[in-house]
Amino acid sequence: MTSYRVRFFAFVFFIASLASASAHQVDSVELEFLRTDGKWKLEGLLDIAYMLPESRGVEGAPPLFRDAVMNAPQAEHDRIVKEAENTMRKLLSLKYNGEELKWDIRFPNFETEPLILPPETGNWALMDVEITVDERSGPGKLEAFWHDDQESELIVIIEEGDHLGLLSISSGMSDKILELEAPKVGETTSVANTPSRVAQSESWIISGYRHVIPLGLDHLLFIFGLFLLAPRWKPLMGQSLLFTVAHSLTLALAIFGIISLPSLLIEILIAASIAWIGIENLLMKELKPSRLFLVFGFGLLHGMGFASVLREKLGDLSGKQIALPLVSFNVGVELAQITVLVISFLILWPVRKWTKQFQTAGSIFVALAGLFWMGERILSAF
Repeated sequence: MTSYRVRFFAFVFFIASLASASAHQVDSVELEFLRTDGKWKLEGLLDIAYMLPESRGVEGAPPLFRDAVMNAPQAEHDRIVKEAENTMRKLLSLKYNGEELKWDIRFPNFETEPLILPPETGNWALMDVEITVDERSGPGKLEAFWHDDQESELIVIIEEGDHLGLLSISSGMSDKILELEAPKVGETTSVANTPSRVAQSESWIISGYRHVIPLGLDHLLFIFGLFLLAPRWKPLMGQSLLFTVAHSLTLALAIFGIISLPSLLIEILIAASIAWIGIENLLMKELKPSRLFLVFGFGLLHGMGFASVLREKLGDLSGKQIALPLVSFNVGVELAQITVLVISFLILWPVRKWTKQFQTAGSIFVALAGLFWMGERILSAF
């Protein structure tokens, strides 16, 4: 077998292995940072199912519903508290000036009788969590480290006076929550600084990038489908930017609750858009202006898919507060799309003599992957 065929079939096998996994929404933990009574606190809500070893990150694991957990026996409540604490201690660590901090954790809902869990629209079982650590004197910096192996994110909201910080800390990463400066002459306490806008922007750019590479397999395949029809930089950059503008619009509208569609329907339509691109590639001989309208329309659709990821993270924030994360997230998505195009060109380069065959085979694969995902998501509704 010739060298180009070896490379090509290795690439197809790699992409096929990715397509065998359906797209999924990334789990996240959102905590608010507070300073009170000589304590640093992180408070928020946890998905109970995500905290338990038998269901955390397990595809097809049965959901936990609010009523069922509240009506469970005391022994099960005790087990949930124990497992949730064990999980959080594995996931989160805090350091001040490089020194690891010991912290306490409590789940207030499970300290009351009877147990009442926070209400949730889908009746999912959520619980309040409160993490506390003794405040350290400055100067120095407090950092959060997120050690999850499930590709989740830790969202930290920091509000100090009129300043709001919003960090997205991805699995295996850390970020600075707070920095204390040395007190000025005549002052007895340090001055606290929330993360700069640059630091916040960087964290959300990384988040947007990760939601395409490696997590957004359907989004990745859509961009690869665009590449296959006309592998030339100028038209591809135009399509990529147009796609980003479109999904930015619906992403913002969906987060603010102006538009809404059932998440399963969105996932089915996204899969259909991938199949459509692959099939159209096989029918079109060259890039036409109609492709731009198609890219914009499908971009609007994909934006609603991203909204399912961001709505719960940002839904409680105001328009001014949400602007920086929203713009930065979309910048990250665009950078990931450009990365997909660069990789596609690198794959095409060794087999450029057989570009037409590469385009045809790749488009067939894109179409079949889209049809497979569409069928899989339709069947999941029954």
